[in-house]
Amino acid sequence: MNDILKRLTEIDVELSKPFPTEDINKIDKDFRTEFLSLPGEIDFYEDFRYYCVNIAGTLSYVLSDEINQIPQGQIDMLYKSFFEYYNQYEFLEDQIANYNYFFQEYKTFEQARKWLLQMLSNNYFPLNR
Repeated sequence: MNDILKRLTEIDVELSKPFPTEDINKIDKDFRTEFLSLPGEIDFYEDFRYYCVNIAGTLSYVLSDEINQIPQGQIDMLYKSFFEYYNQYEFLEDQIANYNYFFQEYKTFEQARKWLLQMLSNNYFPLNR
């Protein structure tokens, strides 16, 4: 088994931990003013959840040996960190370490994202179909 695939198999268990809802609710409360000043409808919880679901979903394709079935949009999203993809939240990036459960979840999903990109680009799959 490829080393990256082994790591991805191991991290899959970590991605199944309960979502850091309490910390996200605290972030929503602590940064309410900043969120309200952003243009458009903002839902930090849903944006983070969607981002994590994309990573977990991509991983499920990989672990099911269905790499060729991964939608290109899912792969495209992997190229950016959460704060790059949702740049309206950049003001939070230096603050997330203050929310331990959220921070741990963020780091775990970021690691999975990086390993997925590495595996998909180097070993198995041409990213630009």
